[in-house]
Amino acid sequence: MRALALLCALASIAASAPPDAKKIIPEAEFEVVRAELVLVHGLETKEPRFEATTKVPHKPGQSFGWVIELRTQKPKIKWREEFALPEAPQTWGPTEKEDKRRISDDKKVSVIEREVEPGRGLIYNFWTLAAGDPPGRYVIRVFIEGVRAATFEFDVE
Repeated sequence: MRALALLCALASIAASAPPDAKKIIPEAEFEVVRAELVLVHGLETKEPRFEATTKVPHKPGQSFGWVIELRTQKPKIKWREEFALPEAPQTWGPTEKEDKRRISDDKKVSVIEREVEPGRGLIYNFWTLAAGDPPGRYVIRVFIEGVRAATFEFDVE
């Protein structure tokens, strides 16, 4: 039930895409309809809420992430997320089973790769701030099928 509520909430974000949010990737097998950074409220509940943002409150437990709506006929999509912090965090947290994750030598960049089914045309990834995560400018770059599809630059303060 939680997964259905999550998809419904994500679909409501996608439904409000402004016309200029569309990004056609030449020679790709997909079109980015919308890409948005969101704060996530109640991720652990049956009805999480999402709020578009450019700033993330610097408080442990605050969830945030990106949502990308795609138009594609592909049954599975490969995405890679490069997540750069201004300083190394105390920990990058546990790795999900489906992740192929690498951490840079300086501990400031996490790279995650996944292959997913784009339910309702949506792909996404969420994070939760932990004690010891640094404030400052964060950058997330998302590549889809090897093509940079979105960049999210935001401040954690």
